[in-house]
Amino acid sequence: MLSRIPLPHGEWGDQIHRVTDIEIITTRITTDTGITGTGFSHTSGVGGQTMMAMLTELLPILDGREVNPRGVWHDAWRYLRDNGPGGVTTLALAAIDIALWDLVGKERGQPLVDVIGRQRDRVQLYGSGINLHLSVEEVVEQVRCWKADGFFAAKVKVGKPDLEEDVERLTKIREAVGRFPLMVDANQGWSYPAAVQAFQRFEHLDLYWIEEPLPCDDVLGHARLRARTRTPIGLGENVYTLNQFNQYLASDAVDFVQADFGRVGGITPWLDIAALARSFNVPMAPHFTLELAAHILCATPNALCGEMTDGGTMTDLQVIEPQPHRNGFLAPRDVPGHGLEFNWPWLNEHAR
Repeated sequence: MLSRIPLPHGEWGDQIHRVTDIEIITTRITTDTGITGTGFSHTSGVGGQTMMAMLTELLPILDGREVNPRGVWHDAWRYLRDNGPGGVTTLALAAIDIALWDLVGKERGQPLVDVIGRQRDRVQLYGSGINLHLSVEEVVEQVRCWKADGFFAAKVKVGKPDLEEDVERLTKIREAVGRFPLMVDANQGWSYPAAVQAFQRFEHLDLYWIEEPLPCDDVLGHARLRARTRTPIGLGENVYTLNQFNQYLASDAVDFVQADFGRVGGITPWLDIAALARSFNVPMAPHFTLELAAHILCATPNALCGEMTDGGTMTDLQVIEPQPHRNGFLAPRDVPGHGLEFNWPWLNEHAR
């Protein structure tokens, strides 16, 4: 099912585009014993119908199969990969893969975190805002609230037409919250020379990371940038395959890997990416889908944190029954499977 969910705060803004709705694609897979697993994927408002068509193409791969997420994923990947190594292909695969992992947990009577292998009982969170369109006063207050709520760090958008306006906004935030860890996100918006200049102008702010400074396919540009600047680089929400992540890691071009469960194709490839990053001693800090991420991060040795996007969690979007975070941490639900209880009346109301 495809549902178009309005954002609770009206819109998100960054230097690339404005978003007013999120598309949520849900799947349900039922075994011959009557157990149902639920999966999902998402878009930033564009492409949902194409994903639905791709899922229809996948039906022959699923019928009659054992509940084997890895086996199904690799067969489906081979079936679809000629359509491109990422984007709609992997977004569609995610909706199937997450449902299958949910089924595994339900068949075993275990939470997903224990199916994968529990490492910890809760994950620390950082506050994240799609807030480039907000006034500096509003952004300062947003970050103050995250600090007061116990989040370990905060992330804000950058990319104003005048770099000095970004510097002014960040300086006021730093003055307001002191040594509180602060990240910024450029959403692939800078050229290489502009990124070098921004890194230099931001250096006195002691940022925890600068996210997506360059277009996501510019591996060598990120490597050059990282070699000549001091502030760490985070990226990965727009990187889609294990091989692409390997190029970044092998090129020494990234400090924090932010792979998105939907965009890489689900839990199966995400775990492979996390293992690859661990071999380079690089931590994981996934993009979006916080409530699912709680399970996987609590089972990932090199997990750093989850992203609490203000107004953009599945709880905020009313896609699932609320899973509140407490004092800057979120624990996975102690029920079989991924524990996400979907709000079907709300999803049906917004179905397309």
